[in-house]
Amino acid sequence: MADAAVLMLLSRLAPKLEKVVREEARLAFNPNDEAQKLSSKLKKIQQVLMDAEQKAIVDPKVRSWLDKLQDISYDIEEVLDKWDLHNLKQESGDASESSHQLHKKVSSFLQSGFYRFKQSVVRHPVARNIHKLNKRLDLISKENEDEFKFIPNLSRETQDFRRIISTSIVDVSKIHGRDDDLKLLIKKLLPEKGSVLEDDIHIVSIVGAGGMGKTTLAQLAFNDNTMKDHFGIKIWVCVSHPFDEIKVAKAILEAVDRESPNLSQFESLLQSIKDSISGKRFLLVLDDVWTEDDTMWKPLHITLMENGAPGSRILVTTRNRKVAEIMGSTQMQLLDPLSDPHCWSILSQIAFHGRQEGDCEMLKEIGREMAQKCKGMPLAAKTLGGLLRFKSSLQEWKNVLKSKVWEMDEVRTNIFPFIALSYNELHPAVKRCFSYCAIFPKDFLINVDDLIRIWMAHGFLTSSGIVGEMELKGREYFEDLAMRSFFQDFEFDALVGDNRVEWCKMHDLVHDFAQSLTNNECLIAQNDVETQNGAWDKNIRHLNLLKFEGKISMDLFSHSQTRKLCSFMCTENEIPLFLFSHLKRVKLLNLNDCKLKDVPMEIGDLIHVRYLNLGRNSIEKLPESICDLYNLQTLNLTKCWSLHGLPQGIEKLVNLRHLLVDGTPSRFEFTQGLEKLVNLQTLDRFGCIRGYDNKLGYLKDLNQLGGSLTITIIFLDDAYDFVSEAEKADLKNKSFIQHLTLECEEVEGFGVIVALQPSPNLLRLDFIASYLPNWITTLINLRELKIGEVENENGVLHSLRNLPFLEELTLYDLQVESLSLEFFGLTTVATSKPPSAFPKLMHFCIQYCKMLEEWDDIGDEEEEEDETIISLLPCLQRLEILLCWQLKVLPHRLLRKAAPSLQILTIGSCPYLLERYSEGRGGEDWDKIAHIQNVYIR
Repeated sequence: MADAAVLMLLSRLAPKLEKVVREEARLAFNPNDEAQKLSSKLKKIQQVLMDAEQKAIVDPKVRSWLDKLQDISYDIEEVLDKWDLHNLKQESGDASESSHQLHKKVSSFLQSGFYRFKQSVVRHPVARNIHKLNKRLDLISKENEDEFKFIPNLSRETQDFRRIISTSIVDVSKIHGRDDDLKLLIKKLLPEKGSVLEDDIHIVSIVGAGGMGKTTLAQLAFNDNTMKDHFGIKIWVCVSHPFDEIKVAKAILEAVDRESPNLSQFESLLQSIKDSISGKRFLLVLDDVWTEDDTMWKPLHITLMENGAPGSRILVTTRNRKVAEIMGSTQMQLLDPLSDPHCWSILSQIAFHGRQEGDCEMLKEIGREMAQKCKGMPLAAKTLGGLLRFKSSLQEWKNVLKSKVWEMDEVRTNIFPFIALSYNELHPAVKRCFSYCAIFPKDFLINVDDLIRIWMAHGFLTSSGIVGEMELKGREYFEDLAMRSFFQDFEFDALVGDNRVEWCKMHDLVHDFAQSLTNNECLIAQNDVETQNGAWDKNIRHLNLLKFEGKISMDLFSHSQTRKLCSFMCTENEIPLFLFSHLKRVKLLNLNDCKLKDVPMEIGDLIHVRYLNLGRNSIEKLPESICDLYNLQTLNLTKCWSLHGLPQGIEKLVNLRHLLVDGTPSRFEFTQGLEKLVNLQTLDRFGCIRGYDNKLGYLKDLNQLGGSLTITIIFLDDAYDFVSEAEKADLKNKSFIQHLTLECEEVEGFGVIVALQPSPNLLRLDFIASYLPNWITTLINLRELKIGEVENENGVLHSLRNLPFLEELTLYDLQVESLSLEFFGLTTVATSKPPSAFPKLMHFCIQYCKMLEEWDDIGDEEEEEDETIISLLPCLQRLEILLCWQLKVLPHRLLRKAAPSLQILTIGSCPYLLERYSEGRGGEDWDKIAHIQNVYIR
């Protein structure tokens, strides 16, 4: 990884370093020779890095040279961070006394005129360090000139990231060539009635080499509709290496009970599992099992086998047949390689996406030859397809076929050649972003927005100073990687569409490749003897401590172990407070759920920190020194249930872009100064309560806010200052916010709610208040709308049918007794023009409307008048009616009109409807809804 890291670091640091040296030289009346020399030296190093990258594959000496170059690049960046902090403090008038004295010393140098540049370098700390770094660069450059003699690359083509015009991501969710395998697997999981296997609990294993599609096959079976009816409980657990029985047990409980168990003793967990699954038929998938130690599996095995209902199944995926036997598999399904035509089918689906038919025809012959290279591995076909997608000519395809990567002995038998080919095509900054993902554990569910913030913290995303530019570039880098199949298992943003991924994972083999690039830089520390003794390379830059059982050894945090760390992730571990004084270089500090009750003042000394996650801790107050972290870009305080508020000096965090406070107390204090953080793009919650100083007017100038924002207002009235503050918030001009939640509890009067009118660009609104304002009907771009606790809707409810793009509508706890035909625009049937009510609505949910007794239906005559109501709910696919205790009957004829699209009807905790429509209870009107494909009544 050093090659990409160095090229990216040097390209970013060279102009910045030149500027610093120029300023130092100018202060001492020195010519610019030193600056010009340094700039030229950096540019020369950049030019030879591409050649060095190729030679480093086979030459360990070159790799060592790159490692030294990377090491000095980190040191350069540290020095420049200190310089930036010094300048920022000077500009803000917050310079320390030592900084003031330092400038007085520089001024005396200027007045005397007797000091040469070399002397000023020695006296000025920043300049002195730069001078030392400059000498180290001389040695590295000389080593190239004397020994390696790398060939310069003078082309600019690879230096600038070229945004891919088509940003559509091809998600190959269908598993090609495995139809028979899927049928066989389902047959093993759902044996025929009367068979020997029907009444027992069995373990079924899928065994195959990495990249063969074991997990995908298991996913298809797990999500098959037949499984939903057969198994009362379905559980998916990613196991990976090492086998952690406590982690697996907790994952099982979390899937069954829908909440994280607050248990740490294995015996207690087993007892809870026993209680949760007792007498229930379950399907448990244990994905990616490696352990050959049956003693770790046996207690779980016994608990599951003895307490599950007959017909339960455990499905195991593994690369090792011996593991399947140790797990106690009664049936084993071996995955053979795909045929070449099936590999071609996967490869061409990706590689030909968006191409002209003529181009596809020209490339088919060589493409089929490429498919033979895949050796039957679906992942290889996906990866190679992702590479070829961006090769436009026949000659470019031939160049891939002739690549020397195929000749690499150490990777000839596995997937790495395909990943290496795609990796080599990446821009250096994108390479760096990819390789950093080795810091996450295997099977880790990655939040893409958070990943981009992490890349940003490490300087992988450069910016010209435009707000939001780095986040946009990070999204482009991610999409580039996703389209080349470096990520998979996408979960898309439902509001934006299928081109914006919210969550994803990395395939195990892709993760292995990333780790191979970062062996001397990234480390995921396990709970083992070596880790406890701190036995790892002291040059590690990025450290992720997975959950340890018991206390972590103090030796783990010695100064020598932590002095070079740039990333420190430690989740669900108790850490010593003195650690903060050991992380002088860290840029990313993730202490999520680390049992912190206090944050020491020393955190203010971590001047390089750009990403700070203190979420899920018991912190009551943040120290004021946290406001000295001038470089801070992301501050995550999510689910800090005891935290009183933000520190008083919050306005000093001028670089803060993402502030996450969801899950903090309702009386959380948003201190004055928040309004000066004009670079904020994320503020997920803001609260305003009578008697507290939080003012809605703090939001006035935060016009870069985007994503999701929840505003909670409690115990306000229409007093002048509250309405005035709501108007100052100017939500109407917050055009980047896509999802707004307004919770107006115990709000007296109407003025505050009216003044909180959001931008018409809003895509989703969750509105909970007693009054329903007219401005809702102006939000013409809404895709999702939830309305709750409304007592007086003033007729606005009947206007919702005119929202042209509304796809989901939820009515929650409304004080209404009937849902009239007027709601659907059917005040009179005899109209000259067919009404178009809710033209895009796909999901309609009525929940906890405890006063709702009637839902008006159209008459027999109107049902036959197709022309008059042909446009009624034309897209409705799903209808849910939950906790409506007084509702007597459904509008049968109205629902029949929606029958062509209506696929799912769910009725829950509605006693009258349960009695009337339940097929099993002989409901009198079951036949009225029997035409709906899926009906669930409980």
